[in-house]
Amino acid sequence: MGKWVDDYTLVVETTGTDERTWLDRAGRPHSADLRVEERFHRLDHDHLELTVTIDDPKMYTKPWVALDKFVFNLQPSSFDVREMICSPSETEQYNLLIGHTASEKDSR
Repeated sequence: MGKWVDDYTLVVETTGTDERTWLDRAGRPHSADLRVEERFHRLDHDHLELTVTIDDPKMYTKPWVALDKFVFNLQPSSFDVREMICSPSETEQYNLLIGHTASEKDSR
């Protein structure tokens, strides 16, 4: 669920994840009690700040926070956002049902 807390800050809260997902590419685990808060804050015209708070009392002794700042540039009107698949098992299932991209087939 997401909500605007002011004109420059969007806060997104995620709950209800299952064991198929990871917290990051390193594969850090989580329990069903995981709560993630993503805070997107527009610092100025050209910069976006992202703060992610991970709270999972069954897996970690205290919540932890990651912070990153990005250069924020508008994309051309022809730009399309690609769909992302969050869990490796969903990617595998997609590849079995739909197939690999042409570049993946060439590398085999």
